[in-house]
Amino acid sequence: MSVMVTGGTGFVGLNLVEALLGRGEEVVVVALDDVPAPALRAFAGLPGRLVVERMDVRDGAGLAGLMRRHGVDRLFPFAAITSGPEREAETPELVIEVNLLGFIAQLRAAREAGVRRVIAPSSASVYGESFFTHARLDEVNTPPVPVGVYGVTKYALERTGLRLGALWGMDVIVARIGGVFGPWERETGLRDMVGPHWHLARIAHARGEAVLPAVIPAYTWVYARDVAEGLLHLLDLAAPADRVFNICSGMAWGEVIVDWAERLVGIYPGFRWRRSGDAGEVNVRFSEVRARGAMDVSRVAGTGWRPRFGPGEAYADYGDWVGGMAGGV
Repeated sequence: MSVMVTGGTGFVGLNLVEALLGRGEEVVVVALDDVPAPALRAFAGLPGRLVVERMDVRDGAGLAGLMRRHGVDRLFPFAAITSGPEREAETPELVIEVNLLGFIAQLRAAREAGVRRVIAPSSASVYGESFFTHARLDEVNTPPVPVGVYGVTKYALERTGLRLGALWGMDVIVARIGGVFGPWERETGLRDMVGPHWHLARIAHARGEAVLPAVIPAYTWVYARDVAEGLLHLLDLAAPADRVFNICSGMAWGEVIVDWAERLVGIYPGFRWRRSGDAGEVNVRFSEVRARGAMDVSRVAGTGWRPRFGPGEAYADYGDWVGGMAGGV
């Protein structure tokens, strides 16, 4: 049997595929583009088997055929447009069509093909304004108040996935993923909110000067390898009592990004960085400047999973990865 990852050429998708291959799975990646060459080289040495298929996830009949042909019994429907304000203002219909209707098409295909478990990808963005009114955000007591169209589609995906799962007799688990950084992050044209860790690494690779804001708010960032491991934990979880889980570091982790900047100085001689109170000088983007709460991971911890990477461990591992990428990040 095999695992299908739609959107498997994206940031989180590649980390998930790498983790699945690392434990010997047969992985079917469905995407509209190719797996990047550096990822193919890295994956070639892993014990699993990789199959790549080109298909639009809105093609439910085609997906069902692929699932049957490859013996897919588990699904990560991760294809999505991670939209920012500009795209949402211009093409909200497309964001909703891909993120929600495309998800429903994948879920229906999984039902027809007899897939036994679906891990539905949600996002910290479903909490929206609650980040600024709650110190800790949990799956039960914190109201989802999404602001952007992306967050709205993710909350709709959660509720739709759980409802259809109940109606169709399907095993659906929702993963609310925090702000991710780490290996395989890149600009794909479908992810508008590329993170500040990546921006720092790009400026460092070019031996430029990075300018961070004078005040950096707390973020519940999570390292990409932890996200992949958390998702595999949900994939393997036997008969969970709950169906929605925060997958994040659980830490208020913001100012320590300067440690990442310092580590990049050691990797890229000539790179320099500073902080500025002048917003016009700042060239490392942050999605939010207001103080915000931290996502609580006690529910998933109660099932036996906790993130392995704190800031120090994450920056050391990411630094090794970035240093080994000859072509840059």
